[in-house]
Amino acid sequence: MSKNNMTPESCIYEFLRKEYINSKEYTRDKCRWSLERTRRALEAAGFETHPRDITKDAIQYLMDEVWSKKAVSYMKSECSYLKRYLKYYGNNVIDEMKIVFPQDMRVNVDWLEDDQYDALMECPKTPIQAIILHLELCMGFRSVECIRLMLDDIHDGGSKPYMNVRGKGRGHGKYRSVRFHYLTKQALADWMVERDRMASAAKAYDPSWEDPGTLIIYQRYKNRPIVDAYREHTGAVDERVLDPLRDMLGFDFANHTLRRTFGRRLFHADVPIETIAKFLGHESIEQTLEYIGVNLDDMDAGMSKLAQYDMKKQSNRGMK
Repeated sequence: MSKNNMTPESCIYEFLRKEYINSKEYTRDKCRWSLERTRRALEAAGFETHPRDITKDAIQYLMDEVWSKKAVSYMKSECSYLKRYLKYYGNNVIDEMKIVFPQDMRVNVDWLEDDQYDALMECPKTPIQAIILHLELCMGFRSVECIRLMLDDIHDGGSKPYMNVRGKGRGHGKYRSVRFHYLTKQALADWMVERDRMASAAKAYDPSWEDPGTLIIYQRYKNRPIVDAYREHTGAVDERVLDPLRDMLGFDFANHTLRRTFGRRLFHADVPIETIAKFLGHESIEQTLEYIGVNLDDMDAGMSKLAQYDMKKQSNRGMK
């Protein structure tokens, strides 16, 4: 089919098929979601949406009306996807415009809004989805830390249970200890039922099978079960755990989104920033502040607290 005769929808899929052929599925999906959002916005405003016909006026509309209330990092990301897409079809309009993005104190981070957090916590989950989401969203683990977590790292006795976490870095990485969330004991108990089932199935099929010792394991095949630990950096956890949830809930998030959401929830609960840094395994408070993205909404909350403080002081003076 000639590129000139393709519909805007088929142009997107043709572009992804050719330009993202060696990319991970989630990477392609992020680009597709972005381009489809842009196409729908331009279409609703009456602009042409075939990539060869998108004009400077259409791009300016996106900048002024569609993206203007978003973080600059979001605007740059959307524009980058669109630029690469248009150039594939010979349209260099974005280069010609020489767009200068505004300065913005918001950093390139993302997190779940409260309603998204609630939806994710309340939706039905498989056992593997439930434990991974708990570790990332309720305890601030990185994806690789979930995979590395050993049964021996879990200390659930006594009044102050905790986990030893092997963080970033080669080999064993950097260790830190994280106290249990108030739901962790139940989350672990639920998962261990499923883990014991998989281990029993593997042992029954192959008596020589050895438990890898990791908390998180997976099973392939029902009648001839292969049970093993997840490998690092393969994307398997993302594909098996997050992909179905993203599709079901209808909004985009990644493993790091959940971890950042955990950090911001601690921040909004007035947990000291030094403690949040310990939870996340950061070496500096500055790194934590950048990671959780203190933004204008947080500053609004700060101004409200300052106003309350001043009113309290004035009230106390009036009582003297």
